[in-house]
Amino acid sequence: MEGILNVTPEKLISTAQEFSASGQTVSSLTQQMTTLVKGLSSSWQGEASTAYVNKFNQLQDDIEKFNRMIQEHVNDLTEMARVYQEAESANVEVASGLPTDALV
Repeated sequence: MEGILNVTPEKLISTAQEFSASGQTVSSLTQQMTTLVKGLSSSWQGEASTAYVNKFNQLQDDIEKFNRMIQEHVNDLTEMARVYQEAESANVEVASGLPTDALV
């Protein structure tokens, strides 16, 4: 059927965890890159070095924004899973309260 999305809360949570792990990897790699760039300053000085560090800092800002977006997706997926689970629980409760002897 077109327009129907079949997903489970468990799949949403699993995907959120994958996004979170990716965000942690991005953060770790960014820290490693920052360490390398800072290490260059002891052996590379001058205008070119300054320009490179400035460009890297701009890139680092973009990476941090990207990582915040990843975390927003994690939060959104987790919230969707919670809402889905609450709706399913409410549906089960309503269904269990329906009369079973309606055709008697």
